[in-house]
Amino acid sequence: MKGVFLFFTVCVFNFACLAQDLKTVEVPRGAQRQSKQIVDGITTHNYTKRSSVPVNGNPYFEQDFLPGILELNDGSKSDEMPLRYNIASDAFEVIQSTDTLSLNQPYKLKQIVYDDKVFIFDPELRSKAERKYNGFFELKVKGKLSLYIKRNKDLLLDSFTSNYQGGSGTKEYYYVDKVSYVGKFNDGSGFLIKSKKDFLDQVEGQEKAEIKSFIKKNKIKFRSEEDIIKLVEYVNSI
Repeated sequence: MKGVFLFFTVCVFNFACLAQDLKTVEVPRGAQRQSKQIVDGITTHNYTKRSSVPVNGNPYFEQDFLPGILELNDGSKSDEMPLRYNIASDAFEVIQSTDTLSLNQPYKLKQIVYDDKVFIFDPELRSKAERKYNGFFELKVKGKLSLYIKRNKDLLLDSFTSNYQGGSGTKEYYYVDKVSYVGKFNDGSGFLIKSKKDFLDQVEGQEKAEIKSFIKKNKIKFRSEEDIIKLVEYVNSI
């Protein structure tokens, strides 16, 4: 039976495998001056990999850099630029020359439009996700009840495999994908969506009976992204 050490998370890279230097970010040639001011205003760290530790899989939402736009709380907005979401470290990355840099002042961001998806940074919602890290969430449904998705990649170690002769695992690290669904009513705080009971506890009155009936009729599964989206959209329609 395979065993894993959960405490070997992506933090091993931050402390043992990476060098960090403060830098700012270059934006693509021809970008508006405002874009450079926006990105320069969000201090970044330079991460240079120096580890030969094998890891199966990749830590990214999409491995390639894809078009994205940064919108700040002060109303300023960048041009379209290449971005990448590192799920394992819960950080967005940009490129300066040959360096990959991570935005480390996300509290200045209103939202990031990335790969035609909207991401927000919300430390309050972070406390409702199953794994607390930085606090980037994908806004999946917006309404009186909004749905946010928190994706995680836990880094585990294949440490031991039991057999009659004894033996060890591959001693390789690998990523395990996990997803949390967080709901938030306009006039309330965020709550983790894990089960029918958890969800129904957030509603009252006649709506509660209607929602309960909808869940039963549609056989809503609370581990299915498609089903949870369907449920949230129904709540917003009644």
